[in-house]
Amino acid sequence: MLLCPKEYLSREARLERLRQIRERAGYSQQELADTAGVSQHTISEIELGRRKPQGRTLRKLASVLGVEVADFFPKAPPRLPELGPPGEAYFVPLEEDEEPDTVTLRLYTVRLMDERDRLLQEVRRLEREKAAMRQELEKSGRTRE
Repeated sequence: MLLCPKEYLSREARLERLRQIRERAGYSQQELADTAGVSQHTISEIELGRRKPQGRTLRKLASVLGVEVADFFPKAPPRLPELGPPGEAYFVPLEEDEEPDTVTLRLYTVRLMDERDRLLQEVRRLEREKAAMRQELEKSGRTRE
């Protein structure tokens, strides 16, 4: 029997993960069973939560699916404290005899763009213009060193 730490997801969630990985890889239960050398019934029972998979079985399945055994056991996301509405700051109260610290925060925003994004197209156009101007200056010998 394979043992795993308590911080891993519930048994049901883990078994769901096996099914997700199998389907993403494009295998039916029977195809995976044939390739891994286990029975289709075994895979079905594992996915339905009726059977605890042995380490040997998980290693076979992981090998065929091109994943690590650990991928069948994703860690649960950390539980965050209950916070106020978005946009409000959250401060941890000082403990007794604790001196306040000065903290500097830098906030950055990231804008994900695809190739059709007008801003990205404009930035790329300007970069091409800059490169062309630099080449012209180099040809004429008017560059700064």
